[in-house]
Amino acid sequence: MDVSFFGEMAWKSALISGAALSLAYVLRSRAASDRALVLRLGVGMLLLLPFIALALPSLQIVAWAAPQPAMPAYALATPDLHYAIPANSTLAPAPPTIWDDPTPLVFLAYLGGLLMAGARLGAGLFMLGRWTRAGRAVDCPEWQAAFDRARWSASDPETIRLLVSDTVPSPLSWGWRRPVILIDPDTLDQPEEADAILAHEMAHIARRDWPALMLTRLAATLFWFNPLVWLLEREVVQQAEEAADCAAAECVEPTAYARTLLSWAQANGGMIPANSIAPSGSALARRVQAILDRRLRERPAGSPWTAIAAVMCIGIAAPVAAMQLVQAAQPPAAPQPPAAPAAVPDVPPPPAAPGAPAAPEAPQAPTPPMPLVEVPDVGPIVRQALAEVLPQIPAIVAEATSAAGAIDPEEVEEAVQDAMRDAQAELHNMSREDSERLSREVRRAVAQAHAQAARVNRVEIAAAMREAQAAVAAVPHTIALSMARGAAGVESGAAGMESGARRMEQEAARFRDRSYREQVIAREARRGHHVTHEELIDAAEGMEEGARGMRDGAREMRESAERMRRGDNTD
Repeated sequence: MDVSFFGEMAWKSALISGAALSLAYVLRSRAASDRALVLRLGVGMLLLLPFIALALPSLQIVAWAAPQPAMPAYALATPDLHYAIPANSTLAPAPPTIWDDPTPLVFLAYLGGLLMAGARLGAGLFMLGRWTRAGRAVDCPEWQAAFDRARWSASDPETIRLLVSDTVPSPLSWGWRRPVILIDPDTLDQPEEADAILAHEMAHIARRDWPALMLTRLAATLFWFNPLVWLLEREVVQQAEEAADCAAAECVEPTAYARTLLSWAQANGGMIPANSIAPSGSALARRVQAILDRRLRERPAGSPWTAIAAVMCIGIAAPVAAMQLVQAAQPPAAPQPPAAPAAVPDVPPPPAAPGAPAAPEAPQAPTPPMPLVEVPDVGPIVRQALAEVLPQIPAIVAEATSAAGAIDPEEVEEAVQDAMRDAQAELHNMSREDSERLSREVRRAVAQAHAQAARVNRVEIAAAMREAQAAVAAVPHTIALSMARGAAGVESGAAGMESGARRMEQEAARFRDRSYREQVIAREARRGHHVTHEELIDAAEGMEEGARGMRDGAREMRESAERMRRGDNTD
């Protein structure tokens, strides 16, 4: 695994989590159980993401990239001359740094976060096990009767246990093959709430919410660096609680169940490990509103739209998990320059000059021998110049020979020697000029190559600096946008709590009306329940107290939203 693998896991997990959350939002008008199903499918695809990326065939997608300009062949070709670059001009390699290969640093950072998130999950499981081992069987007849009525809604009622633990903060359920319901001593002393509490916990057990929650938190542990995965975990918990509330409200009176939920919220405090049934402050308003509003409570579960959303969740997540971005093919390389022509063969020595005719008056002078010219090995260009100069020498000698009858032999020899010296001087001058011209061309080509490399490096560095500056400039805007969205969510929760408080106050006011109480007593009597005027008046007082608590909570939430908009610290 390298840095690219962690980057791939980051953007793929973000796309899968975002798709699951978006589809759940589209199903906001459906039942909570439908939204929970889509979110669970998203969690399952997150857990399969590393396996799909490493083991299964990849779906390669060509990543677009701007083509690099090709350098001309003549700019890359340099003559193979031993004097072009000095032998001792070597560049020392730069010392290696951690930024050359940051894979170990990234792996250590991921491992540290994984250990911290895993410790959170392990601590919760350890506390659940300790509470269960310290628990004892419930011997209260009212609780036992309520437990017998509620547990038959589960698929395997004989394996479910009901225990009371002195250290558990609020009622909760956990376990897979042998689930257990834990209640605290204070809840045990309130047998009138047994039906509501056990109906809620049995709904969790029947829906297999605890195993789904563990898988969700396992995904959050593996992808701890992705905030969208944590948001997905929170939404899975919220939808599971709302689905359990709807199932429990079918077994008990919704108003009584809402009152029990408020008492759970007031008693909840501190960290609840691994799984918590008591509602948090941000989720209380949504749950109370869903319980008291019949339209929200009786939303139909299961529909073609839910099936389409589930198929879309898998259809989006599977290709994303198998996707692999590959670089676009580079354009073909520029053709190589043609090979240099073979070296010009050595020029053969010129033939000897013919003998001069005998003079009529003077004795025939011996023909001076033709001196040999040594050809210097100065390269193909100098050899070509030499081939052009040497043919002139025999003509000079022939002219001198034809005039030998009228010219003194010593003058002939002197003229030949002068011509040879002039030819050699012209040859050496031409060789030096060609060598200097060739050296200048080599130095110019090397300088062009260095300038091209420096120009490419400067362009890459400038582009990286622009990207870094843009990322730094976008940080304040991103933070402000997140704070604004968070403030809007908090204000929405406050409005929901105030709406729930008004409904509870209205219901409490109706309970203080004797004629309405008589109607409630008659309705409960037809259902086989015995309810008195005093109990309904007590319920009205409890609902008024709960409404006041909800209004206080709404006010605190609005103050928090205002602080978030100003950018103050909300801790």
